[in-house]
Amino acid sequence: MQPAQQAASVPAATAESLFTTTVERVSRLEAAEFRTHWFGPRRPVLITDMATYWPACRRWSFDFFAALDPGRAVTLETGNVLQGETALESASLGEYLTELSDAPASESLRSNERPLPAPGEAAKRYLSMFRVFEQFPQLRSDVDFSLLEAATLRQVYFAWLGPAGTLTGYHIDWVHNILAQISGRKRVWLVSPQASRAMYPSRKYDYRSTLSEIEPNTWDAAKHPLFANVRPAELTLEPGQMLFIPRGWWHRVQSLTPSISINAFGHDLSGLLLYQTRASLLDLLHHAGLYGRGNCTCHQATSSRYG
Repeated sequence: MQPAQQAASVPAATAESLFTTTVERVSRLEAAEFRTHWFGPRRPVLITDMATYWPACRRWSFDFFAALDPGRAVTLETGNVLQGETALESASLGEYLTELSDAPASESLRSNERPLPAPGEAAKRYLSMFRVFEQFPQLRSDVDFSLLEAATLRQVYFAWLGPAGTLTGYHIDWVHNILAQISGRKRVWLVSPQASRAMYPSRKYDYRSTLSEIEPNTWDAAKHPLFANVRPAELTLEPGQMLFIPRGWWHRVQSLTPSISINAFGHDLSGLLLYQTRASLLDLLHHAGLYGRGNCTCHQATSSRYG
């Protein structure tokens, strides 16, 4: 995680000082097993085969979504709005997805490439946190998040559609999360909550989450020295695979190819009583201009990235 040009300025980390994260892989899980071994202890797990047979994995594509309602207005992120400048723009669903469909089929990002635009290259546009079932309720039966639904009291679902190179920077969600890959591939980095001090929580406001100041491709070793001790779990999410990210785990997600993903956020009772109450209060203060003004992931106080 340490940039080569900064290596000399960071003391060598001892084995005892490293924040090391690992993620187990399983083929399938029953609901009771998931609750006992993963959800309850808040342990992330990669589930490799449960989403493989979803109708979404057979049917969903950029062309499929573009044909549903090509004129529907959507909001796109431009670049990494969590650690960089907040930049959003409007487009029609058909226009954006046709652009993605027309991209070269070979477009991909090697796992060791920086997901940053080259000089003179426009930042990647990303349809993130798209409320797919509110827009297209007929698609709800194409996926099955019953693992999380059985363990939580309230859920919300988002689709993520974009080209290779899109980046959602390090953050923690105040809700439990299962991320499912429908098409394409994504690289995911996970860091334990125990390393939170070394992740340097940001003051930038984002609804129902905490952002990190750290972007590994550009981090400042003098400003963030503890990050040198962080060793994330790094994995590639393939089509038909699901990743459980418990509440409070830092994660960063990069598209290696053009990609369609869907995730489910779920609140358990403690999440509803503690975290959702706090999130709602902060959002009210933010919209009133009393919290996070001018330093947030939304352009206007009247709109939130999460709707």
